[in-house]
Amino acid sequence: MRWIINFFKSLLGICETKPLAPESWSVEDGKVVVRLGDLPELCEKGKGVYLKGAGLDRPILIVRTESDQYLAYTNRCTHIGHRKLDPVPGPAPDKPMLRCCSLSHSTFDCEGNKISGPAKDPLTRHKVEISDGNLVVALAAGTKAST
Repeated sequence: MRWIINFFKSLLGICETKPLAPESWSVEDGKVVVRLGDLPELCEKGKGVYLKGAGLDRPILIVRTESDQYLAYTNRCTHIGHRKLDPVPGPAPDKPMLRCCSLSHSTFDCEGNKISGPAKDPLTRHKVEISDGNLVVALAAGTKAST
C-alpha cells in the first residue's frame, strides 16, 4: 500500500520536506537570514526545510548533514517542471543526496551535480555561514530577493 501512496506523491510532486514559517527568516541585503533557534525541523540530522515567498523569487532548500553542516540550494530540479527536492541519504553520513519529487526522481550529490535522472543541469548551491546565532545564506545568481 505504501508504494501506491509514494507513486501518487511522486506523480503530484509532493515532497517530504516542509516549509519553514516565514516569521523565522528574512531577506536582507541579498542574503537570507534564518534564526537557528527557529529551526526545529533541522534538529534531526539529514533533514531539511525550504523557504518560500517573503522576498524570494525562488524557494531555497536548507539541509543539515550528519556532521552538523548546513547546505543550501535553490529548491527546484533542473528537469522540466522544476519540482522541489528532498534530502535523502547519500554515500557517506555527511554527504546527503538530493532527489527530485517527481516520478523520474533525478538525484544530485551534495555539491548539486546530477547523479541520475533526466535533469540536465546541476543545482544552484548557495554559500552558507553561521553568524550571531543565525544561518546566513548568500543568494546566488538566479535566486534573488524580489522587489
